[in-house]
Amino acid sequence: MSFSHSSLSAQVKSYLTFLPEEIRQKILEHLHSVIHYEPVIGIMGKSGTGKSCLCNAIFQSRICTTHPLNGCTRQAHRLTLQLGERRMTLVDLPGIGETPQHDQEYRTLYRQLLPELDLIIWILRADERAYAADITMHQFLLNEGADPSRFLFVLSHADRVFPAGEWNDTEKCPSRQQELSLATVTARVATLFPSSLPVLPVAAPVGWNLPALVSLMIHALPPQATSAVYSHIRGENRSEQAQKHAQQTFGDAIGKSFDAAVARFSFPAWMLQLLRKARDRIIHLLVTLWDRLF
Repeated sequence: MSFSHSSLSAQVKSYLTFLPEEIRQKILEHLHSVIHYEPVIGIMGKSGTGKSCLCNAIFQSRICTTHPLNGCTRQAHRLTLQLGERRMTLVDLPGIGETPQHDQEYRTLYRQLLPELDLIIWILRADERAYAADITMHQFLLNEGADPSRFLFVLSHADRVFPAGEWNDTEKCPSRQQELSLATVTARVATLFPSSLPVLPVAAPVGWNLPALVSLMIHALPPQATSAVYSHIRGENRSEQAQKHAQQTFGDAIGKSFDAAVARFSFPAWMLQLLRKARDRIIHLLVTLWDRLF
């Protein structure tokens, strides 16, 4: 198993010369899996909520493939985003607002998909109140074992909340009265869909609040997924805070991966000291080279 840059691979190996080849290789394989991790994000929302518009506004990668997942009559669709060698996948999840007779088919589909998803972005319209179908599906997913901390609820069409005519087209932001309306809707949705993450309103066509959404996404993702997702974000939606968090969690993921690689082996005390030093040096090296890797 090799890294994309042979010089980087050689430098990592130089920190591990005291180890047998089998252990060195195991560590390299684990580190490789973090550096080249391909995130998978689920996208939930009824038709008309603006799922495609939001994704196109956030990500810079082109959607290069679309295909149904096999195994179920009711289908989800994978949208593969590729930027150079970097790949991530958006999974458009069906089921909200459809007929009850498909419940069993969705149960099978979601049981298959849930372990694969790093995050579920759930899109609701800010200018409507009919969330009953979304509430039912959310509870269904929780009952199927979905981690509540993996749900990020987004309010689309923020520019259309009451009073819609007051949206500031020049500044591309809501009026004071619309801000109050959005605060009310946000509080209501947060009550209906309990989550450890805040509910965030956006207006994707004009880019309003998208940097805040990206920052929230990066904080919500598991450590191994943050940097790969960040590399696909449009430049105008990036922030220093989000980048720093991606770098920090990348270092955390590297450390955890290193620990997992060596956990299956037994080492004498003198070698454990060398391992700790090598671990710290490898983390420092890879975090320092984060810009080149991502």
